[in-house]
Amino acid sequence: MKTLLTSKDLIEHMKNKGISFNIVDEKEAQKFLENNNYYLKLASYRENYEKRPITSKKTARSIH
Repeated sequence: MKTLLTSKDLIEHMKNKGISFNIVDEKEAQKFLENNNYYLKLASYRENYEKRPITSKKTARSIH
């Protein structure tokens, strides 16, 4: 399981991945991340759906 990062840690992680903050500065990006987090909303929707078994393309074609 991945660890949850703080907004400050997320900014640092993005910088380590090569993302530069030219249009929005780091402070604005951090503020956005703190105020616009949809993870919990999105994660709650997954409970409404059954997991679909993973099938290979070959298996999917043989059904037709």
